[in-house]
Amino acid sequence: MGLFVKYIDQQYQVESILPDLVQRQQWGVDTETTGLDPLTESVLLLQIGNEDIQYVIDTRKVSIEPLRPFFESLAIDKIMHNGKFDYKMIKADKGIEVEAIKDTFLAEKTLCSGKKRSGFGLADVLQSRLDIEMDKDAQKSFIKHVGEFTREQLEYAALDVMHMGELVRAQEDEMREFNLLNTWKIENRALQAFGDMELNGLKLDVRKWEDNIANNQKAAEGIAMQMGKYAIPYVGTDLFGNANVNYGSPAQMLSLLQRMDVSVPVWEEGKEIEIMIPDTSDKTLKKIRDGYPLVDLLKKHRSFLIRVNTFGHTFIEAIHPVTGRIHPLFNQYGTETGRPAKAGDSPINPLNIPRDKVFRNAFIADPGWVVETDDYSACELRIWAEVSEDPALLEAFQQGIDVHCMVASRMYGVEVTKHNENKALRTPAKSLNFGIIYGMGPNTLCEDIRGMGFPITIKETRQLYRKYTQDLFPVGVDYLRGMGKQAVRDGYIASKTGRRRYFIIPNPSDENHYPRGVRDPKYLGRMGGIEREGGNHVIQSVNADMTKHAMYLLRRYIKQTGVRSKLINQVYDEIVTTTHEDDSKAFHEKKQEIMKYAAETFLEKVPMEVEGETLPYWTK
Repeated sequence: MGLFVKYIDQQYQVESILPDLVQRQQWGVDTETTGLDPLTESVLLLQIGNEDIQYVIDTRKVSIEPLRPFFESLAIDKIMHNGKFDYKMIKADKGIEVEAIKDTFLAEKTLCSGKKRSGFGLADVLQSRLDIEMDKDAQKSFIKHVGEFTREQLEYAALDVMHMGELVRAQEDEMREFNLLNTWKIENRALQAFGDMELNGLKLDVRKWEDNIANNQKAAEGIAMQMGKYAIPYVGTDLFGNANVNYGSPAQMLSLLQRMDVSVPVWEEGKEIEIMIPDTSDKTLKKIRDGYPLVDLLKKHRSFLIRVNTFGHTFIEAIHPVTGRIHPLFNQYGTETGRPAKAGDSPINPLNIPRDKVFRNAFIADPGWVVETDDYSACELRIWAEVSEDPALLEAFQQGIDVHCMVASRMYGVEVTKHNENKALRTPAKSLNFGIIYGMGPNTLCEDIRGMGFPITIKETRQLYRKYTQDLFPVGVDYLRGMGKQAVRDGYIASKTGRRRYFIIPNPSDENHYPRGVRDPKYLGRMGGIEREGGNHVIQSVNADMTKHAMYLLRRYIKQTGVRSKLINQVYDEIVTTTHEDDSKAFHEKKQEIMKYAAETFLEKVPMEVEGETLPYWTK
């Protein structure tokens, strides 16, 4: 077997290869394009091939419309590497949606989650899996290409698909061995939904966004004026009578706070002591107790400036000149738990837009359309109840009780409801619930609750923590601790759905990194981190799986029914769609039904609830 390239530049040739394509169950598929933006660039070459033959189609000269049955067939696997890109290019340029994609990039991410952070490109994977070397430099020759293709270009294009079948078989064998085929299936099915979100984009009300930024800038300036009252006695004034310090400089602020004798509580040998503030990181500022007004003002000042600098004109500049929308890029398998993240080359992050309604409300629907915002209620707590089988948690969810209110009521000894009775106490209880899932200890939890504006001592926090872990949900807490220890023992952890995360276990004998061996603080900190991440993985990965499964089902429903609706964003367990107002009522009911069905595919003992709103803009 070797290169057998059939270059296709006549329309009759396109039609003649369809019988061969539909007779086989698996083909490698790839594209060479004029650039990376599917909304402005085009497909130059379309390659379909295997070890025996490689069809290289010059899409400048022929239409691939006759191949639509092949691309849209659910019975024929199309093996791609980073297929989301090719899917978007083919859909945007040719109007064809590729179905039944098996993505070798996602397969490698599935197999190596936690083992490595790079080396997922096709050349790297072919080298590591099949010991095949591929020169990717030729890829650059297609950018803005005009004229005829060289033999080297055509052979390069053919090589991209020639080895895909062999590669996917090697990956499938290993995934089968480690029970990872289901995880890969979930990823493959969600691929087109992520691609559609990127193509559909988000519509931004620029005027409202600019008003938000201006208001945050004004608020930051107002806070700065207040800060001057405390700073001037230590730093003096500039020519304009303002404090002679840059509040945005960590070094200058540290010097100022040290001159003010600001101290931070830390733990040494089991005792809480006060030390001089060592830095001005958010984590350190959160630890500082009441009594330092400048610190409280600094935290507020930063929060306003972050919104100005991170979510300011960057979003406006990201508006596409052709569509008038923002088209964020997702790294579908962005974290080791399977949750998405911002793609490295995306100018904005669609996942960390502030939950502040004034920001989210700036993302709007087209005239005559609405936005449906739906998320899973208390998703991670429900998953925790499911996998740990804690009787108190199971009973609470099976009876429809608000767990945050229940915890607050038992911790504080008073009735707490979501909207009326002692409702403020629900917030620290919510922090405790999620803090336990994320592996927080009493000290960090104390800082977290203080950071939300609730005065609490470390002694009080420890009492609440002890009551929670020993009296309220001991089975659930023991389960998470057991998963953490298993992660350390085995070097990996697998979720209920089979999704794995590997850990690089530190070697305490490495004197360069851990001079004190097993007692070295860095070693102990890393081991503790692995335990926390191991416990969290068994919850968060199921969350990722059910949300991705819901995205797949929603996309399939939209395509099969022709309902006028589009997927436009996903924020962990929240799925955002935009729908024509005439279709929205029926679709929104169906959307929540689909999301609930997707969750209950993974949950057998705990019911799931989906909460949502329909308005002309993004809510929640």
